[in-house]
Amino acid sequence: MAPWKALPEHLDPQAGRLVDRLRRLKDATGLSFTALATRTSYSRSSWERYLNGRKLPPADAVTELAVLAGADPDRMLALHTLAAQTWTGPQPKDAANPGTSGAGPGPTEPESEPDPGAAPEAAATAPAPAPAPAEPDAPAAVPPALIGEPDGPAEPVRARPARRTLLAAGGALVVVAAVLAVVVTLVLPGRGSAGAGEEEHRRTATEEFAFEPDRTYDCDIHRFEGRLYAGHSDTQDALLQQISTTWEVVEAQCLLEHRGYRIGGIDGAYGPATERAVKRLQDKEGLVVDGIMGPHTWEALRR
Repeated sequence: MAPWKALPEHLDPQAGRLVDRLRRLKDATGLSFTALATRTSYSRSSWERYLNGRKLPPADAVTELAVLAGADPDRMLALHTLAAQTWTGPQPKDAANPGTSGAGPGPTEPESEPDPGAAPEAAATAPAPAPAPAEPDAPAAVPPALIGEPDGPAEPVRARPARRTLLAAGGALVVVAAVLAVVVTLVLPGRGSAGAGEEEHRRTATEEFAFEPDRTYDCDIHRFEGRLYAGHSDTQDALLQQISTTWEVVEAQCLLEHRGYRIGGIDGAYGPATERAVKRLQDKEGLVVDGIMGPHTWEALRR
């Protein structure tokens, strides 16, 4: 099998990851472009564009190739959703050609397409403006008390009253801080133990979420103040739906799996499997069955 061509330089990393994964799926099938066209609803020329990064493939094409290679279509569709948000080249306009499967390749498309990377590359080569020179630091001011008279010796003794004033002010601040500490201890008893318990509960993620299709997450299922948590988010009202990729999605997936609503994997991508699980929960709890995580669904999920 001939090696793949290098992907266009203008492709975003998310788009490059999608195309790279599609190439691996094609290699796994062992099919040529012509054979791939006979097994799917898309022509040979269409597949050449998709797998060389010249055109964003339709979601149906991604699903068909995933099924042929025995891969999870939901994970591939999550990658496709992320790539579509940043794709700078032509968008998919291919209509599926029903009836072509097994009967030869579908209709071909024009081979010439504009190069969307030309203008961005020219802009990227422009030299960055040189940083402005740093201004020299101004000389430190000298206290008037240490500056001598025009023709006489310096008189450092004049600085002593100011020093005594600063010491007195510092002592007053120490007294005020001590009084406040006593008041807090008397007015808010048990605050320290409650704060420790809350800190123990908040084992939520602190890093920014970045979707990785091959990564799965562990769940720390526990109860705090009567509510169920999984250790990734404390949200009670985050709105989640398909294409969402956040820590809140990881939290929802953990709780759904814990309650017996199987979604196949905790990956942080709100795909069709997660939406189906949410709909089953909403139906059981008597909520509006729309597949969208909202305040009422979160409340039912955390019981």
